[in-house]
Amino acid sequence: MISTATSSQIDSLVADLAPVRRAKARTGLLVVAAATLLAFAVTAPIFGLRPDVAALHPSEIVLLRSGALLLMGVAAAWAVIASSSPGVGSRRDGWRWTVAAALLFPVTSLALVLGGTPFPTWIFSASSAAWCLGISLTSALAIGSALTAWLRRGAVTEPDRAGWLTGLAAGALGTFVYNLGCSSSSVHYAALWYGLAVVISAVVGRLVVPRNLRW
Repeated sequence: MISTATSSQIDSLVADLAPVRRAKARTGLLVVAAATLLAFAVTAPIFGLRPDVAALHPSEIVLLRSGALLLMGVAAAWAVIASSSPGVGSRRDGWRWTVAAALLFPVTSLALVLGGTPFPTWIFSASSAAWCLGISLTSALAIGSALTAWLRRGAVTEPDRAGWLTGLAAGALGTFVYNLGCSSSSVHYAALWYGLAVVISAVVGRLVVPRNLRW
């Protein structure tokens, strides 16, 4: 039997409750897509596009880079968005396969070097490297911030994992934005500077995102 005092406490707690709109996965994906398009819309007019991309005839390396980055970004975003509505069987780990596919770039770079092809040392001092990191990470910041703001509406039960995935998704999509204007067609360049941008974004996501998530 519930005492009068306990009943009053329950009533006071219930009185503070308010219905909330469920965080829909589709909305989360739209937020990520909109942030990515906004990053592209801001950077493209300022820094330009590759001539082949502007002519709608992208080279093979651009198609490969774009595909790997988009797949990794979307898969990671979908995984973290799904985590905002926890439930049995809702965990999604398909993003791991996209990361494995993206690792083909550094693996190919290493294989070429081991096969006797000299590593182009100019890549370490390339003037575009700073732009690569700057544009990629700035775009990643915008995308990651938008995704984190949306995640705050949900009930993320694994904030550390959500941080990694948010950073990974933002880094991949932010680097995709830069990739459309990147003048380099070297697999070594993509392996080093693209990889570094994605890794930095993932680490920052792990450090920053969890503390900004709440029930």
